[in-house]
Amino acid sequence: MERWLTNTRLAWLWLWLVLSALAIIVLANNTTLDLTLADAMFDVRRGQFTYRHAFFYDTVMHGYAKNLLSTFWLALLVLAWLPWHLRPTWLSWEQQYRFRWVTALAVMHSGLVSWLKHQMPHACPWDIDRYGGTLPWFPAFSAHAPAMAGHCFPAGHASSGLWLSALCLCWLPQHPRKALKAAIAGLAIGFLLGWCQQLRGAHFLSHTLTSLWLMCALLLCVLSFTSTGLAHPPYPKTIFYDSKKRTA
Repeated sequence: MERWLTNTRLAWLWLWLVLSALAIIVLANNTTLDLTLADAMFDVRRGQFTYRHAFFYDTVMHGYAKNLLSTFWLALLVLAWLPWHLRPTWLSWEQQYRFRWVTALAVMHSGLVSWLKHQMPHACPWDIDRYGGTLPWFPAFSAHAPAMAGHCFPAGHASSGLWLSALCLCWLPQHPRKALKAAIAGLAIGFLLGWCQQLRGAHFLSHTLTSLWLMCALLLCVLSFTSTGLAHPPYPKTIFYDSKKRTA
C-alpha cells in the first residue's frame, strides 16, 4: 500500500529539518542574537526584565493560557479514548484514531522537553549574572561544567501550545492544505507563548526555537513512519462485531 507522502517529499522535509537544526545551533553558538534580544527586554534602570511581573504576560499568557490548553488537551484525550458505543455521532473512528495521535504527541513532546530541561544546566536569563542573577551564561550548545544548575533549556511553556500543531493530522491525507495551515497555526501559538516568556526574561530565543524544532521532528517522524496507518487506521474489533450483528 503506497504512502500518501512520496519518498521525495519526505526527503525534502528531512533535509529542511536538518538545515533548521544547524541554523538554530549557529544562532545560539555563533551569534549574539540571544543576548541582544534579552538586553532589549531588560530594564537596566530598574534592574529587572520589564514585563516579568506584568499581568498580561505573567497571569494571562503564562497561567491562564497553560490552564486553557491543558483543559483542551484533556477534552481531546477523553474523546480519543471513549468506548465506541459512547462516542458522539459526529466523531468517526478515523478522527478518534487521529485524536489519539494528537494527544500522544503532546505527551511525547512535553516529556521530551521536560527530560532535556533536567539534563541541561543552562540558566534562564533572569538567573544569569548579566541580568542580576548569580549563574554564568554560556551558549546553548556549548560545553559546560556538569555540576552547574539552571535547567531552563529548552523552553517548557512553549510546549504547552506547540502540540496544537499535531492537530494537522486530523486533516490528513484528504486535506493537506488545511493540515498545513493547522500545523503552522499550532507552531505559531507555541512560539507566541515562548516569546511572551522571553519578554519576561524566562527564556532565550534559542530555547523557544529548540522546542519548536523538537515538535516538528516528532511530527515528521509520524508522517514518515505511519503515513499509511493514518490514511487507513485499523478498525477496532467492536466495529466489525457490530457490523456483523447488523447484517445477520
